[in-house]
Amino acid sequence: MKYNFSGKVIIITGSSMGIGKSLANLLGKNHARLVINGRNQEKLLATEKELKDQGYEVISFAGDVTREMDCKNLVDITLRHFGQIDVLVNNAGVSMRGTIEQLIPDVISTVFKVNAIAPVMLTQMALPHIKQTKGSIIFISSLAGLRGLPFISVYSAAKMALTAVAEALRVENKLDGIHIGLVHVGYTEIEPGKTAINYDGKPIFLAERKGYFNDTTERVAKEIAINISGRKKRTVIGVPGKLYSLLVRYFPGILELMVIKSHQKMKKFYQ
Repeated sequence: MKYNFSGKVIIITGSSMGIGKSLANLLGKNHARLVINGRNQEKLLATEKELKDQGYEVISFAGDVTREMDCKNLVDITLRHFGQIDVLVNNAGVSMRGTIEQLIPDVISTVFKVNAIAPVMLTQMALPHIKQTKGSIIFISSLAGLRGLPFISVYSAAKMALTAVAEALRVENKLDGIHIGLVHVGYTEIEPGKTAINYDGKPIFLAERKGYFNDTTERVAKEIAINISGRKKRTVIGVPGKLYSLLVRYFPGILELMVIKSHQKMKKFYQ
């Protein structure tokens, strides 16, 4: 599929690995001008080099988007280098593991800061410039943002919050000609080294995902690109994701029973 990203200036948070990196690669291949971001400078610089070696126009900014000053600097650096912002992809995120009873307050705070507060804060700063280009603001959510799930409750809540933000933002800026997109990512491959936050605040490495319905980060990146280029309001990725969305909407009782059954199988891993 061909995309129309030629000359577009696109900021992608959380893009040193995983979905963000695959999206940067796809957009770069389609002649976008990229600003990539992550907290780990070493990984970020390695990704920047990979992209530049392929001939893409890219700069990087190592910073934590939960910090107001880092958000401001990310926007300022983009404007100084490229002079405009066409698309902001709020992709940075972190998951957690543990029951609500187990979670320490710092975990709750961190998960909300990364997944919900940071996208709002960065969007606020980029919004005046995206209005000028009549561009796009994209929020990367999850199937977990469609229904509260056990052991990732706070992550689910934070991703659900993005729906409210996207819906409100769309109405508030109805006359400004900008696009607000919400993408629900499903069961996706996990890059080695990716971590989540355990209930006690310690990082835990996530196991490799396998299975027929396990999407690649490249496929997810294509769906995000389609959302941007088609200026879609909402994208639920994959056949399993679409079926899950239908269950949430039309058969919540059946889904509740399925979640309970799954919960019983998973309990042994979190006790």
